[in-house]
Amino acid sequence: MGYGDTPASQFGSLVRAYRGDAGLTQRELAAKAGLSLAALRDFEQFRRRWPRPNSLAALAGALGLNPDQTADLAVAAALPRQPRGLVPLRHPSGHDAGLWVSLLGPLDAWADGTPLLLGPPVRRAVLALLLMDPGALVRRDAIIDVLWGDSPPSTAVGLIQAHVSRIRRSLNSHNRLGGSQRVIDSVRDSYQLSLSREEVDLLVFRDLAERAAAARAAGDYAIALECYESAVSLWHGEPLADVDLLFGHPGITALKHELTAELLHYAEVACAVGQYDRVIPRLQALADEEPLNEPAHTRLMIALAGSGNQAAAIRVHEDMRRRLDLELGLNPGADLDEAYGRVLRQEIRVGSSVREPARPAVLPDAVQVPRQLPAAPRCFTGRHAELAVLSALMERDLRETSGVVIAALTGMAGIGKTALAVYWAHRVADRFPDGQLFVNLRGSGPSGIPVMPTDALQGFLTAVGVPSARIPPDTDGRAALYRSLLADRRMLIVLDNAQDAEQVRPLLPGSPGCLVLVTSRNRLTGLAAAEGAHLITPGVLTEAESRELLALSLGAERAMAEPGAIGELIVLCGCLPLALCDVAARAVARPGLPLAPLATEMQDARGRLDVLETGESATSVRMVFSWSRAKLGDSASRMFRLLGVHPGPDITVPAAASLMGLPLGQADLALAELCDEHLLTEYVPSRYSFHELLRSYAVEEAITRESEADRHAALHRVLDHYLHAAILATCFLYPSHTKVGRTPPQPGVILEEIGGRTQAAEWFESERHVLLAIIGKAAEIGYAPHAWELPWVVGWYFDDRACWQRLALAQESALAVAARLGDLAGLATANQHLGWLRFRLGDIADAGHYLDEAINLARQLGDLRLRALAGLRRAYVLQAQDRLLEAKVQAQQALNLYHTIGDPRGEARALYAIGWISSS
Repeated sequence: MGYGDTPASQFGSLVRAYRGDAGLTQRELAAKAGLSLAALRDFEQFRRRWPRPNSLAALAGALGLNPDQTADLAVAAALPRQPRGLVPLRHPSGHDAGLWVSLLGPLDAWADGTPLLLGPPVRRAVLALLLMDPGALVRRDAIIDVLWGDSPPSTAVGLIQAHVSRIRRSLNSHNRLGGSQRVIDSVRDSYQLSLSREEVDLLVFRDLAERAAAARAAGDYAIALECYESAVSLWHGEPLADVDLLFGHPGITALKHELTAELLHYAEVACAVGQYDRVIPRLQALADEEPLNEPAHTRLMIALAGSGNQAAAIRVHEDMRRRLDLELGLNPGADLDEAYGRVLRQEIRVGSSVREPARPAVLPDAVQVPRQLPAAPRCFTGRHAELAVLSALMERDLRETSGVVIAALTGMAGIGKTALAVYWAHRVADRFPDGQLFVNLRGSGPSGIPVMPTDALQGFLTAVGVPSARIPPDTDGRAALYRSLLADRRMLIVLDNAQDAEQVRPLLPGSPGCLVLVTSRNRLTGLAAAEGAHLITPGVLTEAESRELLALSLGAERAMAEPGAIGELIVLCGCLPLALCDVAARAVARPGLPLAPLATEMQDARGRLDVLETGESATSVRMVFSWSRAKLGDSASRMFRLLGVHPGPDITVPAAASLMGLPLGQADLALAELCDEHLLTEYVPSRYSFHELLRSYAVEEAITRESEADRHAALHRVLDHYLHAAILATCFLYPSHTKVGRTPPQPGVILEEIGGRTQAAEWFESERHVLLAIIGKAAEIGYAPHAWELPWVVGWYFDDRACWQRLALAQESALAVAARLGDLAGLATANQHLGWLRFRLGDIADAGHYLDEAINLARQLGDLRLRALAGLRRAYVLQAQDRLLEAKVQAQQALNLYHTIGDPRGEARALYAIGWISSS
């Protein structure tokens, strides 16, 4: 904004001429120079007045210009780069420390005072798209549309990923968040920029504008003026002025409108206090840039008249009236005409001002009574135990005067902590006659920038009636004043969505009488240890409570009409309140459709979170989960992703260490961090599990952010872990068990420590469901030799019909895997085990078929032990078919084989079989 003109035709004509000399089409030149085709056409057709500096260099290089030609092109493109009427950029830190990214003008970045190289035009455009709304998700297909339009290359996704990786690496080492959070995060097919408000000029601008608006509302015009002045001074040209690929992008237009709005607010305040000269240059620049902007010309007229230049003010109106008539056929609007009338009547006196409200010399005697609670949730149900605990704490607080009572609701994302806190706070609001304070501390949220305690304290102090001029500038001073004002008062303070205990501590009152209710995804153990906070961790709803919640949301009649579908939705949502609300919202949006198809949509675990997508970051289950995941360190974040590879339902520290390929200590720390953020639960000592929707999200994260090779390597390690642990446990419990070939475990596998029969039996029992799930996974994806070895090893322990059925299904899949690989040993093992399982399940005919195949394969392999075992089991099948002579022959052959290989236990089993058959 505010640049002057330069003859466009000279530069465009030169570009067109040089392009003709080079024999290039417009498309070819645009591709070589890294420009958009539209930008090049605008240059050559004189619609665009000047190139950016990097575009000029790119064009010269692509055209192969000599130094003289390049100089001619530069002269034609020469422009004054300083915008009219805007103060040059002055970053508060002077770029001397940390990261600073500027987009309110040319795109630039500094690290500790040193400019950063942001790469070629395409990479700069990717960064610019992320910066236009920091913290918002930018879809990959939107980036592709901007960069390549309707003709993206086949490698577009890979190119964008590479550019994002380079940008992330360039910025990440300098940002204030350090290693705790990456500068750019990948969320499925989108990207999210996470920089603090001190690192991006746009965020600083918005923060200053908010402060100015608050000061203006409080009547503190002096502070409002300074904040507005600092805000508009951050603009030093058109946003992203040198990113050619974004020329005409609606996001840039929106940013320009944002500046215009704040500049007009600034002008209103300045004119109200008689400081007209302060805004005239900026208003003049805005009026020149937007000749049909009536509000800008209205403010300019008032400012000129107030500064004593009535003639200039009248000319502004006349020029505006003429332009409106010629270009739009319109008359000036009411505001413009009203200002014109005031100028003509000389009602705007030179140097006049509206006095600021008188400030009290001391703090007010009577503090205002704030009522800041947000609206209570409409469909709230259950939570009787938690409500009772909170009410008991309040009653104890009324009786005792030993200190501030702090209750902290902690738990996983979507569990309903805020709804519970607000619902209870409304129920007991009348018990706190001095008011209720509420603040969203944004510990987890789309912005990624938690509220600083200093800012939260300012909001609280303003709410209780402290003039902004009397609020100390530092955190300690504000906290001291806050504690002083709340002493001897009874107030309820709700600190919602806290990041950690450190963010909460400055906001705690210093004396009894107030109750503090905190919600957080962090476990807040430090707050419990140091401040005596009472930690309450709500779980998911019961099935009955879930039905009640859906009935409240959908209407009782619709809920009662399809009880089966309601029950299925409850199971698929895992009784998670946010998920239930999301699925209800989707059903409400389709009132004419039955609920059964919605439940069918959710059956696919991989698409379950898509069904719960609302399009809003605050209510989308996937997005709410992502805020918790974004707070994790690198190790914990990767642990969370790889837990999506593990089939569940729970995991121990050694298994998690094997999954990650980490030492036990590091895996333990990563699991603890996940528990701290309630992404994982240690439901019994050293065993961890998570909600099924979190598992679905972990699966998505693994697929999106881990390579296929890394996922397979992790699964291979964890399969090795369970296989070798099962072999060890079986050796203690069944010493005569026919061994499988022991393949050495992969590097990084942590072996279980099992010291005897008791520990072996305990291990099998605690890992029963995990082993069945891991066997199914190995068979499903065809991992060899785990697909047939795991069912064979654990089958010696599992002695119930349900397990036999699952093991039989796994071995059927294993047969297909071994056949595909041509693995005779695998085929023999799977056939003999499947035959025995079929026999135990009562399928005699199939059992004989599989065991005969196992005997033939063992004979081909020369494996006498396996041949003996399969033959002995075939003997039992034959005995069950009343083919006693054949059964006795098979048992005798097994006895001979066991004698040959020197296995006395095998011989004993064969002799027992011969006796059993003979007695039949």
